[in-house]
Amino acid sequence: MSGSPVLPGKSVIVLMAVATACALLASTAVTAVVATGGGPESCCGGAAGGAEPVGSPSPSARPSSSRPAGPSICLVGSWRSVDETFMVKFYTNQPEMRFTGSGREFEFRPDGTIVERQKDFVITTVFQGRELRMVGNGSIEYRWAADDKAVTYSKRGNSSLTWAYYDQRGLINTELVTGDTDYTEVDEYTCEGKRVVENGKTGYRSVWERTSAFGVYG
Repeated sequence: MSGSPVLPGKSVIVLMAVATACALLASTAVTAVVATGGGPESCCGGAAGGAEPVGSPSPSARPSSSRPAGPSICLVGSWRSVDETFMVKFYTNQPEMRFTGSGREFEFRPDGTIVERQKDFVITTVFQGRELRMVGNGSIEYRWAADDKAVTYSKRGNSSLTWAYYDQRGLINTELVTGDTDYTEVDEYTCEGKRVVENGKTGYRSVWERTSAFGVYG
């Protein structure tokens, strides 16, 4: 039997070429894997697989923000009294009497000062069937501070306030209210936006309504 001759040298070359090509492809695939770091990066800067990086700093604590409390914001602004009760020593030889009236004006300022103004402010009572009357005119300044239950007045100064005393005989006396750096008074109060009720320890009571003369707060 006769056929085409076998060429062994050509077959070996082809096989070597195929083997070399496969080796190159394998090498290229390994290089690509190494270059990409073995997989996708994890979210948010952490290591692959969700592990925390070694030596990462712990969150720092927030500094405390403590500071002195400011004045009661509800009291800041201007007010006018609509109902007041005072205990007054009108006669030197008589006990204190209960006087009532309305119309004093106040400016509570956020810097801790207060101005009280009176313009023909009248308070009255009845003694032995006759009216007694006191009339206030002028202004006076104080310092003030308050928490949610009590207001403290102190350091009375810059006063032009005078009281005039009247009974059935007419004007019987006038009095200038002078400054007093040692003055202190503490009154309980409630403040609800447009209304204040203040109570003192000696029978004093005052109800105020907010006005627009100085600021609008609360």
